[in-house]
Amino acid sequence: MIIDGHTHMMNEKYFDQLATKGGKWGEERVNFGRGIAQRKPHFTDVGERVAQLDRNGITYQVITPQSTFDCNLLPGDINAQLAYAKVLNNSMGELMEESKGRLIAAGTIPMAGFEQGSRQEMERAIKTLGLKAIGIDTNIRGKPIDAPEFELFWACANEMDVPVFIHPVKPAGTNDRPYEAEYDLIHNFGWPFETTLMLCRLIFSGIMERYPALKVVSHHLGGGLVPFFMGRTLETYERKNQQANYDGQIEPLPKPLFEYFSSVYYDTAVGGSAPAIKCAYEVFGADPLLFATDAPWGPGSGEFRLRDYPKVINSLEIPEADKKKILGENALKLLSLA
Repeated sequence: MIIDGHTHMMNEKYFDQLATKGGKWGEERVNFGRGIAQRKPHFTDVGERVAQLDRNGITYQVITPQSTFDCNLLPGDINAQLAYAKVLNNSMGELMEESKGRLIAAGTIPMAGFEQGSRQEMERAIKTLGLKAIGIDTNIRGKPIDAPEFELFWACANEMDVPVFIHPVKPAGTNDRPYEAEYDLIHNFGWPFETTLMLCRLIFSGIMERYPALKVVSHHLGGGLVPFFMGRTLETYERKNQQANYDGQIEPLPKPLFEYFSSVYYDTAVGGSAPAIKCAYEVFGADPLLFATDAPWGPGSGEFRLRDYPKVINSLEIPEADKKKILGENALKLLSLA
């Protein structure tokens, strides 16, 4: 069984509603989404999306709303964001239903003002609509996702046992670093670095300690930097080394630092690089790795990723049982699909 553990999709039937609820901002997003659908019909077409899965031997595919549609980006108050989130969540639920369960949908939720309606909408999205996860960005208008004002969200995700898919967005302060905006460097390097920063903040701030049942899914192998720099991270921050290095920068955590990083899920959407995936496997083993294609993105239609990325996992010189975990069994367990 192969489960594509992190992709993006929108429901074109709801674009007009999203534009209405989102005002000028929503209209801009919808126009952007319609442009993508013209180039890549499977961005919105359920029939074509499922046909892609069938052509490439993929059983399920996790779909998250395109990050540019995140309700937290909508200018305005919590009520405006909630109204927009409800429409978006309805649209994701319909995609899942129309696909007869082949597409596993995540929703969106306003992170700030959580007790002003966000908790109720999160419960509706999961318990009523049947969505399987919540997607959030790496920062909320420049605020880190471990900020105190977002604590109630993490408490609720922990309590409800809802996976949280973290997607990178532009790092804060991009206007202060114009050389990062050129040559698509933000997308290629800024996004992975942003993911790495936020995973570290979730751990160092104590979020992962306070809410041990959290299921956090990080895109692009945790930015790729997390496994690659794990030795450097432990050398710098482990309790036994803090006195000599950066004493006082973080509060001591009760468990070894590696345990917190190992509790995060890392998807394998890293451009089909077997060495990069092998690096994460060597550091963390198979249990926290999720196969993913990041569809519909990629050159051309992007379907080559669905065809070729599973071959990358199968090419790894690791036990067959571990390949099965990465390709589907881990996602099956994470999303309670079994």
